[in-house]
Amino acid sequence: MSTLSVENGAPVSNADHSVARVVTLVDELITIVEEENRALARGLPASLSNSTARKTALAEDVERWAMHLRRHDLGSAATDRGQRERLVERVRRLTVVMDENVTRLRAAITASQRRVDAIMRAVREDVAARAPYGRNGRVAGPGAVAGVCGKSIRV
Repeated sequence: MSTLSVENGAPVSNADHSVARVVTLVDELITIVEEENRALARGLPASLSNSTARKTALAEDVERWAMHLRRHDLGSAATDRGQRERLVERVRRLTVVMDENVTRLRAAITASQRRVDAIMRAVREDVAARAPYGRNGRVAGPGAVAGVCGKSIRV
């Protein structure tokens, strides 16, 4: 789901417009990633993040527009120096926010893995506690004693 295509009819002649478009996309991506970081900081599992699709689409758009700027050397052709400086500053900010996002996502994945491991350990222990046979293949636990004609016989 692209926000704008640069393939056909891209504004090559308007460098300032192209730089402004990249700044707008980067700003929107920063906003979404910061929201995701806040949610992850509150303990929301990474898999429950609703922003993944939008974040992916924006990242693809930023990449396409950045390639467009490089291919046509529009970054240096832009006459609005303030806009160029804003682009550099916003890209730096995006890098910081994305680094934090990667760290938080790794932590969320690790926490999820610990929860899965704990659940699996509990399931294995429960199954082992109910197993009628011990490690040696013999009847174990409460099932080890069977009543035969009112007498208990240990197997």
